[in-house]
Amino acid sequence: MLKGLVGKILRGLTANRTAFREADAFLKMSPIPEAAVRDRLPQYIASSSWEVRNVAAKLIAKLKEPSFYPVLIEKVRSGADVGIITRNSTAAIRRLGLRTPEVENALRGALSHRYWEVRCEAARALSELFEPSPERTALMVNVLHLKADGKAVVFVAEKNFEIRAAVAVALGRAGEPDASLLALELLADDPHWLVRHQAAVALAEISCRDGAVAGRAAAVLENIDVLSDGCRSDFPLPKAMASLRKIILNGAADTQPARIRKHYINMQRGWNRNKAAT
Repeated sequence: MLKGLVGKILRGLTANRTAFREADAFLKMSPIPEAAVRDRLPQYIASSSWEVRNVAAKLIAKLKEPSFYPVLIEKVRSGADVGIITRNSTAAIRRLGLRTPEVENALRGALSHRYWEVRCEAARALSELFEPSPERTALMVNVLHLKADGKAVVFVAEKNFEIRAAVAVALGRAGEPDASLLALELLADDPHWLVRHQAAVALAEISCRDGAVAGRAAAVLENIDVLSDGCRSDFPLPKAMASLRKIILNGAADTQPARIRKHYINMQRGWNRNKAAT
C-alpha cells in the first residue's frame, strides 16, 4: 500500500515537472502557439503544482483570450492561491487593461491581502485602470494604516517600505488631491529615502493635475530630507562638457560668469564633493 502511494506521488511529481517545462517553453515562444496554449491552459490552471499555475497566469496575459480572464479575476478575488500567483494574476489584469466592476471589486479586496507584493500590485492596478475618485483614494490611503498617537499626531503604521512607496506612486497617478495630500506629506517625511523620493514625485504629479495644491506641495518638497543611502556613479567630465557645450552654443555672451564658474572643480575640496568653487 505504501509502495503504491509513493509511486503515485512520484508519478505526480514527474507529471508536474513535465507540465512546467512545457508551459514555460510556451511562455518563452514569440509568438506563442495560440491553439496549443488554448488547449493546454485548462490543465495548467488546474495543476496541483503552484509553479505550473503561476505560468498559467502569465500565459493567459500573453494569449489575450477573454474566455480565460475570469480565472485571473477569481484568483485575485479569492486570494486563496499562493501569494506570487495572486500577485502575477493582478499584474496580468493590469497589463490586459481589464476595467470591469468585477475587476475593481477584486482589486479592492487585494489591497488587504496577506502578501505585501499583492497589496503593492493591487494599488498600482487600481491607480492605472480606474479614474480618480475620493472613494478610490481613501481605499489606497487605508493601505497605509494611518494612526494617531496620544497627542493626535497622525503617522503611517504600515511597516513595509515597499508598500508605502507603492501607495505614494498610486496616489500620484490617481489620487484625489484633497484626499491624498496628508498621506503624501507623511510619506515625504518617511524614514526610508525611497519612499520620500516617490512621495516627492507624486506631489509634483498631483500639482500638474491641480495647480491649486502646487504651493502646499512645493512647501513639502522644500523641507524634505534629501539625505539617503542611495547612490549611483556620476562622471563629472562628460557631464561638465555637455553643460558647457550647451552654454556656448546658446550664446555665452548672455550667460552670467558666475554660472560658468560653478563648473570649476574646487581642488581643495576635491572633485567628488559636488560643490561649486568658492
